[in-house]
Amino acid sequence: MVISGQRVGGCRLPGYESKKRVRMMRHRGGFTLVELAAVVAVAGVLVSLGVGTLGYSRDQASVRSDISDLRQIAQASAMYAESNQDRLFSFSWKPGEVPDTPNKELAIACGVLNPFNSSDATRAAVYQQLDLVSRNSEFEEIVPSLSIAPVGHTPFPLYNHLVLMHYMGESMPSAKFVSAGDRARGYWLDNTEKYLADPLNSKYLPPTTSTSFSQLWRWPFSSSYVTGPSHYSNDYGSLSNNPIPRTVARASNHRIWIMPTTPGVLGERRMNEVAHPSLKVQMFDDYDRYTGQFGQYFGFDDSASTMVFYDGSAGRFSTASANYGFEPNNPDRGADMPDDPTSSDLYTYSPIAGWDPPGASSMVIPARYDQTRNGLQGIDFSPGSVRRPVRSTGK
Repeated sequence: MVISGQRVGGCRLPGYESKKRVRMMRHRGGFTLVELAAVVAVAGVLVSLGVGTLGYSRDQASVRSDISDLRQIAQASAMYAESNQDRLFSFSWKPGEVPDTPNKELAIACGVLNPFNSSDATRAAVYQQLDLVSRNSEFEEIVPSLSIAPVGHTPFPLYNHLVLMHYMGESMPSAKFVSAGDRARGYWLDNTEKYLADPLNSKYLPPTTSTSFSQLWRWPFSSSYVTGPSHYSNDYGSLSNNPIPRTVARASNHRIWIMPTTPGVLGERRMNEVAHPSLKVQMFDDYDRYTGQFGQYFGFDDSASTMVFYDGSAGRFSTASANYGFEPNNPDRGADMPDDPTSSDLYTYSPIAGWDPPGASSMVIPARYDQTRNGLQGIDFSPGSVRRPVRSTGK
């Protein structure tokens, strides 16, 4: 006799499997709302952790890329000094002298500048800036003509590197001098021709209110890394030019630098004047590109900037661990109390909407390695305050 759902003679009877599935489904049931919510929450945590880890890994890779570039820049800088009578790379055109360049209009214009006029020394550097870019780029908008030479422009802080780029044989602009975390310059680097065709409608606008092409074309060729003022000017000076000439110094606003008022000061520094190569910053990013969603100004205590030292070592170091700077044209200000920010040179960080991070507000900032106490003779990080490779002394 056949009994449904039972095994007879070692064989499973028809209908057995389907009935078993029905019974199991009745007992198992579906997910409750609480269980489903728990699963969604766990999945969300896992996704957020994954995104955070991915972002951290990407930032770490960008930092390593920046450091690698800065080390190569330092090597090129040392080679430049060896090839140029120990001079540190900087603009070298002098007012009243006709430089050797195929751009005759700029050469003649430099030759007629007044060598005894302090502002003409900066003007000669502007002509050299345009000369270098026009010779090392292929953009038809960049013509070696006085018509696009920027007026009222100081090229040393953000364009001093052009001299080294020319020596290195780099085309302009070059990714070598742009931080991987620098969104604006990274965009201009990839879209230079588009920017030059219509700079006022670029995705990223430069930090200026000017609408003139002569003031806007230069920005894609700027560097993420600032060259310290003592690299191309006196370690210190005096406001009265007595007994030593005034040197480069910050103005009250963090974007403005005041230049010397005596001719013959700029572009005369030498590598052998650096007293502590492993402790003196040569170039640094004036923004911390990797703190928060949008980064922040390097001068805040909770910032960390990528930088390279004169001995060729490079890294990303906390601003708070750096020594305080001083006022170059008032060297007694802070010189006797290096750990007291109130005795250092103070200036105002004044953010520009669309350039600085959203929500950034004005703040008084003490000078650090942007104005090293005693310039090339000074120390930006005391021994042991940062961890980086130590160059062998050969002993």
